[in-house]
Amino acid sequence: MALTDTFVRQVKHKGAEIGERYADGGGMYLRVKAAGKYWRLDYRIDGKSKTLGLGVYPDVSLLQARERRDATRKLLASGIDPSAAKREEKKARADAAANTFEAVAREWLAKTAAKRADGTQLKVKTWLEKDVFPFIGKMPMSTIGRRDILERVVRKLALEDGDVVIVIKQALLLFQEQPMLWGTAAFDAGNVSTCDFR
Repeated sequence: MALTDTFVRQVKHKGAEIGERYADGGGMYLRVKAAGKYWRLDYRIDGKSKTLGLGVYPDVSLLQARERRDATRKLLASGIDPSAAKREEKKARADAAANTFEAVAREWLAKTAAKRADGTQLKVKTWLEKDVFPFIGKMPMSTIGRRDILERVVRKLALEDGDVVIVIKQALLLFQEQPMLWGTAAFDAGNVSTCDFR
């Protein structure tokens, strides 16, 4: 029998060490432990039995757990192991978070510092921190394109101080010329030097 919102909300742990299991259908069940209520999905792929966590109640409602179950079933129907897909998605998010414009820019500053005088290094660092990071610093490198630089950084700065725009253009051009720092990132500022930033 399928679970109900009322049952899920009111059910209590009865003391079993591994917790109690209440089935909802399609391999999904609610595991009730002393520490909380956990949505789980049992499935088989390549002849192996596996269990996937679908979330913790009440953060994940019964309806949301069923939606996750259905999405997982679609992956299985396509021959994709949902546990592996979940790991890959988690890794991709972690990689994106570690590969933001700011993180890569700071790495670039450190690796190329010996090529600049101390005063120039400080100026470039200050420009990036004041005029670039607030606009695109937290964006993953793989999502940044020419339009982000034009709209989020340069045009806004052009309204404030035309001289700063020239400096920022030069810094971004120099930064763009360091492909070894980008890894597989799809950064593409386009031909920044010939653009009209006004």
